[in-house]
Amino acid sequence: MGKYLFVQLVVYVAIICYKLCMKKILNPKKKIVEVVALIPARGGQQTIKYKNLRKMGNKSLLAWAVDVAFATKSVDAVIVSTEDKKIAREAIKLGAIVAPRPAEYSQSTSGDAGFYHHAVTWMEKEFGWTPDIIVNLRPTSPIRFPEDIDAMISYIKKSGADGMKSVIPAQDHPYKTWQFAGAKNLPVGQAGAMMPILDNEYRRVHGPDQPRQRIQPMFPYFFQDGQVDITRRKFVLRPEALKNENIFGENIHGYVLDPHTSTDVDTPEDLRHAEKIYKMILKERKTKKK
Repeated sequence: MGKYLFVQLVVYVAIICYKLCMKKILNPKKKIVEVVALIPARGGQQTIKYKNLRKMGNKSLLAWAVDVAFATKSVDAVIVSTEDKKIAREAIKLGAIVAPRPAEYSQSTSGDAGFYHHAVTWMEKEFGWTPDIIVNLRPTSPIRFPEDIDAMISYIKKSGADGMKSVIPAQDHPYKTWQFAGAKNLPVGQAGAMMPILDNEYRRVHGPDQPRQRIQPMFPYFFQDGQVDITRRKFVLRPEALKNENIFGENIHGYVLDPHTSTDVDTPEDLRHAEKIYKMILKERKTKKK
């Protein structure tokens, strides 16, 4: 409880500063807030201590998420949801507004619905904001580019979709995925009859051992990689959203990203690998623009 109250104090000081110095602060970037970037940055026990503050290159994973949100043309305000005072201080330094996440939504087993619901209701209470579009930018996926986020926001506005997810071509294609008969979950060392997840005429004729490079174009499947998720406020605030842990509507569209950008930082090696990939992709994009 003490930690949460301290974070609240830090946040409310920031709110006061925000209200007094509104003309000098670029967060929010616009007077009318229609699109909010929501960055979840829990400080609890993780595989890497304070993972969201670990650095990739010259800045933290949190900074990568905050910076790319500010670099977009479409995001009107940037909010970091955290229960941790250290992360809260860093987020404020980066220019983000902190939503003090309650402990009940900050556990290792907590789903996304809790912090979404808290942040959306909190920003309305504190600032009167009721943005239609909420963009989730997880710090553990640092290889993002503002033009992709802008393209996704533009698309959801024009299409009227309930939500969007960034996707990449499936690396583990369902063509080679199986399920044991009766949907049994067999332990290591046991065997049983299997049924293919993807069952069609081509597979029955050509068998299960076709190369992924051939079957992906024939049977395109995509994986939600968690780099960018977009939903609408009305789905976050549905009465059943917290109970079902679902803040998305049924009509979800996808935006295909370069699979090289897909990262989920969980170890120090992941950080080093992500930095190499980012430099390579940045170089490629600069070359294409020439």
